[in-house]
Amino acid sequence: MTDRTPEELEVRISGRDRPERISVTEPGVSVHEELTRFLNRLGPYAQMWIRLESGEYIRYELIASVRVPTEPTSS
Repeated sequence: MTDRTPEELEVRISGRDRPERISVTEPGVSVHEELTRFLNRLGPYAQMWIRLESGEYIRYELIASVRVPTEPTSS
């Protein structure tokens, strides 16, 4: 187990088998604060289109679930 804090949210998108990631949008914002912003549709999440870490844009309503990942991504 690592002490590294995840810097992304993990999202499941309807119709896809694998989860995707959304990077924290502002420096200094914790991943839990980012999750709150996402759920309340604040900041960049007020838009219809959400940018994934891969650079792809998807519609907000296609996101089936969102969570703080339990393990960090490997760089």
